[in-house]
Amino acid sequence: MKSAKWQFLVKVDGIDGYWAAKTGGSISADTNKAWDGGARRPDVLGGRPNTEDVELTRPFDPIRDQPLLNSLKSRVGEWRTTLSTQPIYADMTAVPTPGDVYSEALLIKLSMPEVDASSSDPAELALTFAVSAVG
Repeated sequence: MKSAKWQFLVKVDGIDGYWAAKTGGSISADTNKAWDGGARRPDVLGGRPNTEDVELTRPFDPIRDQPLLNSLKSRVGEWRTTLSTQPIYADMTAVPTPGDVYSEALLIKLSMPEVDASSSDPAELALTFAVSAVG
């Protein structure tokens, strides 16, 4: 059975509610090529894995989110928490296998809703976290 992008619940420990979108979190490693004299092919050396930053967004609810924004403004670069992504079935029940977990995620960016008097697009809140690994 395949999943659609909406079939995930994204949670931040210490913050009420779920997040509408998650980007980032890919794991990659650098490589280098080492050539022996006279060799026709290099030895490929793998670097240590690195997990990219994770950005979470959701529609801004002023009653729920303004107090959160106010409290997090002074905690950027300091606040650590756990991020989790739980796959769900179409009936909104959790898949038995847990999804990705980012422990000790460090809040590095807080993006307040953009303002445009001529737009009816939803205002969004975004949090960006630096993560060291995914479990």
